[in-house]
Parts: sequence; structure tokens; C-alpha cells
Amino acid sequence: MNLTFGDAQIYTSERMMKFPKLSKAFFKVFGYTNLGNYARFTIFKKLLNQVPIPRDGKILDLGTGYGEYAFSLSKAFPSGLIHALDIDPERIYTLRQAIRKSLVSNILTYSEHLGNVYLPELDFVFSIDVFEHIEEENMPFKEVYDRLKPGGHFLVKIPNKQQRTILPEAWFEEHQEWLEDEHVGQVYDLEGLKNRFEMEGFEVIHASYSDGWLSRMGWELAYLGKKVGFIGQLASLPLAKGMVLLDRVFHRNTWGNAIQVIGKKPKL
Repeated sequence: MNLTFGDAQIYTSERMMKFPKLSKAFFKVFGYTNLGNYARFTIFKKLLNQVPIPRDGKILDLGTGYGEYAFSLSKAFPSGLIHALDIDPERIYTLRQAIRKSLVSNILTYSEHLGNVYLPELDFVFSIDVFEHIEEENMPFKEVYDRLKPGGHFLVKIPNKQQRTILPEAWFEEHQEWLEDEHVGQVYDLEGLKNRFEMEGFEVIHASYSDGWLSRMGWELAYLGKKVGFIGQLASLPLAKGMVLLDRVFHRNTWGNAIQVIGKKPKL
């Protein structure tokens, strides 16, 4: 499966939309510029090998944001149908404009809570770093379960409840304050997330850690580079991406700042 990522960034980034020709050249040189999303995609790409998705599969990107994963899967599964859902209407509006400009025909968008949306039986649902923004009792595990066909799969990736840093925590105080406000659902360690899947009726077929020390160092460098300014962001990006890729090679599944579980809805 050939998965690409970030091709539509030139249509969703406000900065890039102001200078479209320059942005296309910039993207060819530096690739996707958001390190956090880049790191998440490297994990998603690896996990996707665990999931048997039919060529004409019906897939839900739950909490799609600007649709980076939806665009990636729309190309990987041209005969499939990608449902992209987010409760933020501004992001969905931007995504719809990007779909129109990209001439993509197999992505449908929804600006609504999942419980209020009718969908056909789905082969695969995934949610990448979304559930930490949802209070535990409101996480839509049941809604996903009900919309999956028997034998369908559900992937959730979220930050580990316990986080580790390398450089002094005071350097990331602003980000930490944002996390305390936004990550109301960052309540699970790996065992806890597995238990939640099983409690909701899923059979857990995969559970792992990701984002170890090398990935964390890459993120910290990128964060500090971005705070310096645009030049700092560009200067730090290649090294930060390299550290993420090294982490994917050398990380051992004993601990990580991120956790991910894949559950399967039992067949009848």
C-alpha cells in the first residue's frame, strides 16, 4: 500500500494558500511541515498493515481535522469511500475547499457528532490523537461499534497518561498549559485503553507504545525551533524528522509517550 501524507497542506494552511506556487516548491523540498502530524502518520502507516481493508472499503476518519489522513487513504483506496467527520465547522469548511481544489471524488465530509450521523456499515474506523480532547464518559466507542460491520476494525491512538520529557519542562510551560486545558481525556495508559476496548465489546488484536526518547527529542527540537520563528522551524525540521524516523527503527515496545490499540468487532 502506497500511502502519502500532507499533499493537501497547500490547500489547508493559511500561510501556504497565500503563496500557492511558492508553497508547492517549498513542499517538494521540505515535505510536510507539522512535525507532530508527520510523526503521527509514520505510526498510522505502520499500524495500517495490521488491518485488512478491502479495496472498496468504507472508512471513517473520526476527528479528521483538515483531512490529512482522509486524503492519504482516498489515494490508497481509489475504489473505497472515505467518510471524514469533525465537530469543528471551520475545519470541515477548509477541508471541503481542499477536496474541491484537489479534484478528489471519494471523500464525504460531516460537521457533526458521530451519534447524529447516519453511515453505512464501515470496514474501518480510526481516530488519531483525538480522544484525549473528549471527556472519558463521552468517548464514542459505542457509536463506532454500532457502525462497524461484523469483523470491522477500530484504531485509536492517544497520548499516554504519563508523559516523559528530556529538556527542562519549564521550556515547554506554554504548551503544558494548553495540554491541561485541552487534554481532558488523556486518562489512559496502555492497559487502561485495552480494557476500555474490551469493555465496549471489541476483541483487541493489537496494542503498543510509540514515540520513545528519540521521537520526543525530535518534537522538542521542532517546538523550540518554531518558537524562534519561521527560519528556526525550517532549520530544525530535517533533524527533527530524522529523529522521528530513527525512533521508529530503534524504539522498543516497553514504554512510549503515545499508545495505540486496534479492536475488532466480533463476527456474528
